[in-house]
Amino acid sequence: MILDYRGFDDTDFADRAAKQVEQGHRLGASGLKEFKRLGLFLRDGKGKLIKVDDPKLDLAWEKAGELGMPVSVHVADPKAFWEPYNDKNERWRELKSHRNWWFGDRKMYPPRMEIVEALVRVIERHPKTTFVAVHFGNNAEDLEWVDAALEKHPNMMIDLAARIPEIGRHDPQKVHDFFVKHQDRIVFGTDFQVYDRLTLGSGGDGPPPTDEEAGVFFQKHWRWLETNDKSWEHMTPIQGDWTISSIGLPPQVLRKIYFDNARRLLGRSLPPPVIRAASSDRDFDPDGNASKPQWKKAPPTRIEYSLKEGSPRPELSTEVRALWTDKAVYFLFTCPYTKLTTFTDKPKAERQGLWDRDVVEVFLAPDASNVHRYGEYEVAPTNERLDVLISPGNSDFPWDSHFTSSVKVDEQAKVWTAELRIPMASLGGDLRPMRGAKWRLNLYRSDRAGNVFLAWNPTLSPTAHTPERFGIIEFTD
Repeated sequence: MILDYRGFDDTDFADRAAKQVEQGHRLGASGLKEFKRLGLFLRDGKGKLIKVDDPKLDLAWEKAGELGMPVSVHVADPKAFWEPYNDKNERWRELKSHRNWWFGDRKMYPPRMEIVEALVRVIERHPKTTFVAVHFGNNAEDLEWVDAALEKHPNMMIDLAARIPEIGRHDPQKVHDFFVKHQDRIVFGTDFQVYDRLTLGSGGDGPPPTDEEAGVFFQKHWRWLETNDKSWEHMTPIQGDWTISSIGLPPQVLRKIYFDNARRLLGRSLPPPVIRAASSDRDFDPDGNASKPQWKKAPPTRIEYSLKEGSPRPELSTEVRALWTDKAVYFLFTCPYTKLTTFTDKPKAERQGLWDRDVVEVFLAPDASNVHRYGEYEVAPTNERLDVLISPGNSDFPWDSHFTSSVKVDEQAKVWTAELRIPMASLGGDLRPMRGAKWRLNLYRSDRAGNVFLAWNPTLSPTAHTPERFGIIEFTD
């Protein structure tokens, strides 16, 4: 969403701006975008530029933080856009086609870094709001400045959109090291746009790009991030006549930049994940055998993000499959590990607190209209079990679901598997899976050696008991 600045001079504008953010959130907005208006184009009733750090906007930035909405901000532009408007300017081809992108008239526009530093002051004033300083911190030509800004402000992130031609001019080893250092703070972006014509990062007055050229545009992004190629023509020639050199990032960093960081950034607004449970032609008792023919027809999903932060832990990526019959739902967990942490004593009754060691967990709510009533099923690598019936204001520990399980630990491969059978009769009423039905659930795994509690759909809170964040299990053929 974007803000409507009409009535900026009114005394109640600050409150109305915050209410705009609230309304956008209520209508489904994932975040707030401020494109290149503040400090350059928007003016108040007296004709003065509205500054990026105008106090009237503080309530809006604060409200975005309260609602978990990231704020994406574009201020300023490359240095050349403030340099003389003539054919000696290294961005002349681009500026000729976009005269309104030139800001070198000091009577109309402030110095470039004055605008950039104003954004930094906003980020500093609102530490509980996440800001994405787009276009590589709005200062891609100064790697050291962006590095220092990220170090100082943990609530600041950056993206790559339309700035690889500038970033790629730096020493590739320094850029590589920068990306590794800030791998959790960088989001992939391109400024690829589709209107009546394609825009590949930038564009001019020439013929519109073709679909084939769009493919090359993306391939060059991947080439720059993934290879070590030197001195090659970048993906947006109109932005400047120079070459760039690739930075050869490792796979674990690439994954974060391409996907994981954006997922964490937008986690509160993503649709719930879906696991599809395949039908089984017969019921069976769990024996820990993951090679059963039934399991091969069940498509896998993965648990690999931390419960509270939504941070990726691919080294502990846990595969889960689901099956169903008209009597029970089955789950198969395959868990890589480095060291198992379990209770060593054998209790006489179910152990409250089993979750304080390594476990896998299923939270299953068969009645989608009453998601706050659900069964909690836990299994440890020792095959110790715990089940609890959860309802608003009550945790029924004496409840017995009669669920069964079997565990196998492969110490050589460092993998433990847990197979669970959850009978539907235990939940009461006439609850039976049916083809096409969708129930709510979440899946968890505690790994103490890895110091992490993983969630299939991160709750983004300290507790797994957040049914509003449950995903979906769909019963298929």
